Amino acid sequence: MHFSDTICAIATPLGEGGIGIIRISGSDAKKIADAVFRPKRQHKRFASHHLYYGAILDPVDNTTLDDALMTIMIKPKSFTAEDVVEFHCHGGQLVLQRVLEVVLRQGARLAEPGEFTKRAFLNNKIDLTQAEAVIDLIRAKTDLSLRTARTQLKGQLSQKINLLQEGIVNLLVHIEAELDFSDEEDVASISDLEIEKRLQESNSETQRLLSTYEEGRILKEGINCIILGRPNVGKSSLLNLLLKEERAIVTPTPGTTRDIIEEIVNIKGIPLRLMDTAGLRETQDKVESMGIRFTMKRLESSQMVLFVVDIASNKFEEDIKILERIINKKIIVIGNKIDIADKKAQDSFRKIFKEMTQVEISALLDRGAEELRQTIYTEAMGQKVYELPDVIISNVRHKNTLEQASKAVAKAEEALKSKLSREFIAVELKEAIERLGEITGAVTTEDILDRIFSQFCIGK
Repeated sequence: MHFSDTICAIATPLGEGGIGIIRISGSDAKKIADAVFRPKRQHKRFASHHLYYGAILDPVDNTTLDDALMTIMIKPKSFTAEDVVEFHCHGGQLVLQRVLEVVLRQGARLAEPGEFTKRAFLNNKIDLTQAEAVIDLIRAKTDLSLRTARTQLKGQLSQKINLLQEGIVNLLVHIEAELDFSDEEDVASISDLEIEKRLQESNSETQRLLSTYEEGRILKEGINCIILGRPNVGKSSLLNLLLKEERAIVTPTPGTTRDIIEEIVNIKGIPLRLMDTAGLRETQDKVESMGIRFTMKRLESSQMVLFVVDIASNKFEEDIKILERIINKKIIVIGNKIDIADKKAQDSFRKIFKEMTQVEISALLDRGAEELRQTIYTEAMGQKVYELPDVIISNVRHKNTLEQASKAVAKAEEALKSKLSREFIAVELKEAIERLGEITGAVTTEDILDRIFSQFCIGK
């Protein structure tokens, strides 16, 4: 596919930095470079994938805008498969804006969000799963989520989907050949038993991929985790313990926390969005009451609750009442202050909360922190603490489309068991093939592309 227009954008984040990059892609990229860039040493031509030092000028009055490095990547050996030029300027926002304005005056237009990556996809440099991996790579918050994005960017998910699709295509070819050329002697027939076996293999592989979604979603998006408990049980101390820094104010006075404090912490590769909240109790203080209302509202959007209990107090009636109000959440009961709790209090805590996942810690003395992190990881991943598979799906679009493909294969199995004509099986197999094609972008619509690339920043 060829695009008639040339696009440009600032490809580095807003703000000040050592280097800022202007990216240009399209048929006029080299012409624009010739118009605005003057190398310090004259060259007969600019070689592809080389850096050149020089000045960026405004052609109107030959004013020097910046000293910069320039590189040209000649099509098709570029990210977009078009001619690409990049100016590596000083990272001031005003400098970049002036250079961008000059480039725009030479005939380029401002790129839309994600348009460079979209052109790479439309020019068959990457498929749709790899394009989506670009934004996952940018947004990755932990090493595990980074690894997952890189795996997808390298095309390993695409390979799995293509193999799955190829198996269904091969089966469809056999069935359609038999339907179309049943009178021909040299056309090999395929038994119901063989069809059933291949359908089961396809569905088994589809389900295996689908089974990784929850893990993948957690690695990509993280978990909203709220810290709850009565006042002065050590919620803020727990936040500081997990963050390994003094983020929340800790005092012996109950009701200190009025507002919600949010931080992201890496728990063995899982981005955990922690929310330290106001202590739950009956109060006449208007500000504290507002904080408690905010806490209960945030509870609704949380997937996990770290419920902190003061073991040393050996009084758990109020804790139990609060826990009874929490439903459909993963709950870890954290017994804090074991450094001052006697054996009777510890035994009482273990007995009362024996039906729940529990951990005993001293947030003050940094005891039990590693056990707590392991427990959070285990609860989040559904007891799956083994090494994650090489290919994980983390995108809800992939999940939904795989489910549709799986339903089509299941319908083909039902048609086979019901002894229906193999034409019905062929129809469902074609549906499954099309759905799998949507994942990689072999089959797609403009609406899907717009929704995907609108999530990107301008310049990527």
